[in-house]
Amino acid sequence: MTNDRLETGRRIRDFRIKNHLTQAQLAESLDVSTNFVSEIETGKKGISQDTLYRLCRQYNLSADYLLFGRQGPAPSEYTLSEFLASLSAEDIPIVIEYLEATLKIKKLDKKRSPNP
Repeated sequence: MTNDRLETGRRIRDFRIKNHLTQAQLAESLDVSTNFVSEIETGKKGISQDTLYRLCRQYNLSADYLLFGRQGPAPSEYTLSEFLASLSAEDIPIVIEYLEATLKIKKLDKKRSPNP
């Protein structure tokens, strides 16, 4: 499976429309410009890892679905080993890159958060 920017953009646009969000509303919630959302939806630009992360977290979406169109059980319904076993050889580097970026974002968020 490949990550086709146009298809990813279409899935994001479909989600936005289904949830009655304007591009401006989605952009504001993701802290990006409306123009960037438009470029993602039309496939002119690919979605960045941190924007994908925020989109998935804020709206409880599957990155696997947004990027590859795969619909399967929710992440909580299968184990990590089952998920990893389901990946193709070409998907593995993408997942590793995404996980590394997610961990970096999480560490940055912890550094920015005031200590209780």
